[in-house]
Amino acid sequence: MSETTTKTTWMRRYTTDPGLIDQFIEFLTRQVIPAREARGFIVEQGWVNPEGTQLTWFVSYAGTPEEFAAAEKAWEESEDRAQVFAGAPAYVSAKDLQQARRVF
Repeated sequence: MSETTTKTTWMRRYTTDPGLIDQFIEFLTRQVIPAREARGFIVEQGWVNPEGTQLTWFVSYAGTPEEFAAAEKAWEESEDRAQVFAGAPAYVSAKDLQQARRVF
């Protein structure tokens, strides 16, 4: 991506039971992230709090916020996503999703 290309990034923070955090991370890294990356998303970073109750990760898409929203909607409504989440446990008890802008 060139310096002039617009990139939109969202922070995704999920709260989960600390007993499930490792399983949740494995699910994300083995199934969710590859499926999202195949659709043009870029996972920037992932962090877990010391208590193991919150996972925060940043996902980007080359494009405007509107293009990100369209790609996100297509992902949410896709058969790929439905297959990834079919039969998966309910890892997340709360979530906070918001657009973010890198400042340093």
